[in-house]
Amino acid sequence: MPREVIYTDQLMRPIAHFSHASRIDNLIHVGASAGVFPDLRLAGEAPGQVDMEAQTRRMFANLKTTLDLLGGQMSDVVRLKAYVADTRDIPKYLAIYAEEFPGLRPAHSVVGSWDFPLPQAAVEIDTTAIVGGQARATPAGAMVAGEWHHATALPIGSNGGADRQVAATLQNLKTMLEDAGFGLGDVCNLHVTIADIRDYDLVVDACTRFFGDRFPTWTVVGAPLERPEFCIGIESVAIKGGGQVISSELSPHLPGRPAPAMLAGDTLFLSGQGTPDDADLSAEQQARAIWKRLHALIEAAGFPKDSLLRTNNVLTDWRDFQGFNRGYGPNVAKPYVPRATVVGALPDRRARVQTEGIAHRNGSHSKIVQVAPLVEQTGA
Repeated sequence: MPREVIYTDQLMRPIAHFSHASRIDNLIHVGASAGVFPDLRLAGEAPGQVDMEAQTRRMFANLKTTLDLLGGQMSDVVRLKAYVADTRDIPKYLAIYAEEFPGLRPAHSVVGSWDFPLPQAAVEIDTTAIVGGQARATPAGAMVAGEWHHATALPIGSNGGADRQVAATLQNLKTMLEDAGFGLGDVCNLHVTIADIRDYDLVVDACTRFFGDRFPTWTVVGAPLERPEFCIGIESVAIKGGGQVISSELSPHLPGRPAPAMLAGDTLFLSGQGTPDDADLSAEQQARAIWKRLHALIEAAGFPKDSLLRTNNVLTDWRDFQGFNRGYGPNVAKPYVPRATVVGALPDRRARVQTEGIAHRNGSHSKIVQVAPLVEQTGA
């Protein structure tokens, strides 16, 4: 059975190879949502001025529309990540976020991105929802929905340097897990944001000691965090019982290192793929090389090639956007899955592109929200 496509004229027409959202079973992945109208006009009335508040309100309205099309609602959101172009605008974003989530709040992360595909876009979000009213917040600040645990751990309680902040963040993550009856062995995926990418080796060493031989999949990006004093933020996804490490010849699993992929039930988490061996590869060539690794890991898990539910992508230079799309496009088929693409720093200075993803055993049967195709106008 092919993917079911839900067409809409209420959302922006994509400018690259992506749809707005996918749903499999009760799980919804919403790709990058921005404060834009269907005709690609950014919200705001003053010509030439970026209106952060107007864009944020329109962005959440677009999120509500997307969720509604897939049978979800804002109270089903378990994870939300915001990317803000100018970190001075974070307080404006947070004030509106608090209005949109006055009660139950998802695991929430706010990071910087130095630019977006749409000129003068001020903010974007990508979102995960679990439909069915089963989500609950824990006293420690995580979100639990059935067997799933979503958390954002920050260096709260640490006034030290990067080493102390990393240790505090990992301890806070452990507390969030244990508070909900989960353990480190249940963690399947980490997304780590480092304010100064030069702290990468420090973070790797700390996480290696912390997780030992249960190191899950992970993605690392260098970007500003919600508060200027923060050195690190860690987003975590855990599933009761944990997962099985999946590797391939192109992405071998090294002892004490992050898993290239992890299979938990019918869900496959794919670590951020990047760092090509050849320093001279273009963004297009790097994207193609990354997709070879992703396809190999999906195949190693026994999943169909078209089982992806979403991807998240990082470019180190926005001038590589077109080249990245030339490498990305041939590896995905219509109807495309949702994605987010932002600018950030990567651990290897040679890398121009990084892609992570989530796949599902039955992902080829998912529902997809996309804009209705244009109808050609012909004369009589």
